[in-house]
Amino acid sequence: MLPELEKMLIIQDKDQHLRKLRLEVKKLPAEEERAKAKLAGDTEALRVAKEATLLNEVAMKNLQLQIQTRRDTIVKLKIQQFETRKNEEYQALGHEVERYTAEVARLEDDELVLMEKGEGLRATQEAAAAALKATEALVEDELARLVERRTNIAAQTAEFEGLRDGLAAKLVPELLEQYDRIFKNRGDAAVVPLRHGVCGGCHMKVTAGCVATAKVGKILNNCPNCGRYVYLDES
Repeated sequence: MLPELEKMLIIQDKDQHLRKLRLEVKKLPAEEERAKAKLAGDTEALRVAKEATLLNEVAMKNLQLQIQTRRDTIVKLKIQQFETRKNEEYQALGHEVERYTAEVARLEDDELVLMEKGEGLRATQEAAAAALKATEALVEDELARLVERRTNIAAQTAEFEGLRDGLAAKLVPELLEQYDRIFKNRGDAAVVPLRHGVCGGCHMKVTAGCVATAKVGKILNNCPNCGRYVYLDES
């Protein structure tokens, strides 16, 4: 194999590693967002649970106020009933007392229902809070892992870039420029094997002349279809 091809293959190995690392870095923000998104559902569940508990408590206070208002009214009615000397008025006040007493009983039944409901809502809220706390711990660990991963990728990238620069300096500038252009355009490889007359890059059959040149191995040879550098691989 031509020394230039060997050099380009070594450079390409570093470039492929760098490409993989850069792709990983691009994926990290999305992974971070996915990790944070896990909190959204549990946070919303806790918010809904708190709101339901609060609304139930407000409803209970409203009922308690209604009950107390009616009890106060009953007391006033009984005082009026005690003070009146008219039998007809006494009877009318008595009916009002009975009506308000019935309302108090009904409202107290409603209050009991809300109290029982409140117990369930508080249990739901506590469960939602516990679930959120557990998720927060998991997300915190996940984000820490991603930070560590980003740091490791940065270190590996710097290492491979240093190695790549050192290797690139040993290649003829014009050839390096051509290699860089092909690698950038193709995205995966600039130097590929030629097996059974088929390019290892575009997987298309090459011309007989291209195969013959590769067999001789004296000059650099490009695939006539994709432009990648090719070398004969008879394995």
